Amino acid sequence: MARGLLFLSLAVLMAAFRPSAAAVVSAEPLVASQITVSAQGCETASPGSVSTTISWVPSRRGDQWLDISLFNNRFAPGTFIGLGPFPAETNRFVWSGLRPGLTHFLRINTRSPFGWEPSQSIAFATPACGPDPALPQPNGDFLGLRDRLAAEIAASGLNAAVAVTDLQTGESIDVNGDGSRLPGCTINFFVLLSVVMDLQEGLYGEGEVGDLIARTVWSSNPITARDLLRKTGMGDLGAGLVKVNDLLDLLGLSVSTYDHPPAYPHESLQGSINVLTANEMNRALVALYEARIVEPAWRDYLLNKMMGVKPGLQYLIPAGVGGGVVSHKNGFFADYLGWVDNDAGVVMFDRGGNRYAYAISFFTENVSYKYADIPLGQTVSRLIWQYFSSRYY
Repeated sequence: MARGLLFLSLAVLMAAFRPSAAAVVSAEPLVASQITVSAQGCETASPGSVSTTISWVPSRRGDQWLDISLFNNRFAPGTFIGLGPFPAETNRFVWSGLRPGLTHFLRINTRSPFGWEPSQSIAFATPACGPDPALPQPNGDFLGLRDRLAAEIAASGLNAAVAVTDLQTGESIDVNGDGSRLPGCTINFFVLLSVVMDLQEGLYGEGEVGDLIARTVWSSNPITARDLLRKTGMGDLGAGLVKVNDLLDLLGLSVSTYDHPPAYPHESLQGSINVLTANEMNRALVALYEARIVEPAWRDYLLNKMMGVKPGLQYLIPAGVGGGVVSHKNGFFADYLGWVDNDAGVVMFDRGGNRYAYAISFFTENVSYKYADIPLGQTVSRLIWQYFSSRYY
């Protein structure tokens, strides 16, 4: 499936070209600055698309272009759209036709007499405005798989949810995928992702965190995950909590919340609980796999680290996979209403020299006794594997 299309149509984009008159500023920066997204809304004339108001302080050193991308890759050639030129004094623009529910990266690039002068980039998530019309609807066989998964979950009597995304086509299915779930240590995936984003930005070296990442994944270790949370907060645990929640917002995950480090409820940000949904977890996995939130090299780094789960924790998703490799993050604990047992990740396999993959997030809670969810989890994973193994052969 072609990826990275930011807009629903070129006609819609060009119709959005509405620069305003410039505001008077007291001092001119060397590059455009103070970029803000001041308003976003779902478009009524173009369902499934978003209109975003962007404001900034121009440098007035030359014509300006607005560069926007779905990829956090320093605006690598061929991965962003540049709109312009705008007059040097322009300081506001309403950009229509953006895709809903996705992370966008934006900068102002000024062509001065001395060459290109890009601003610092900002990141923002567009709101969900119903189904993304750029993504295909699930095919009949995929919908049939959804119905089989729903039947298995219903027959088990367990409180379970699953989301599945075909990473070739973008098709997704789910059963109870929008319901709030207790994530356990599965939510520490976002701590790992935040740390890898820091590594990409050069905030500290891989040697400072590589072993902590490996130990967190190996045994779903909440102690080392908490150390990483403090690291991404630059030594401040509270700042780490805020930063991970900002990452959830950046990914457009409106339900999910990281209130406290798993196993440390007394270190709460808002006196609440941690929350994930299967669909939002899958959306984050898709953003990682498509190298939208980190560059491909760091994407591969994290996926490789997430393969390093110890044998005793391979009993859900990996147990149903008949081949390939699984990069995943477990989450398991005893709640007062029963056991919570989750697993989420990316399954990758090769056929005919090509790499295929799918994202899967499986959640159970209120399980009456320890590991009672294993038969269901393995059945769900096996059915999903069989579907993809037969589709891509």
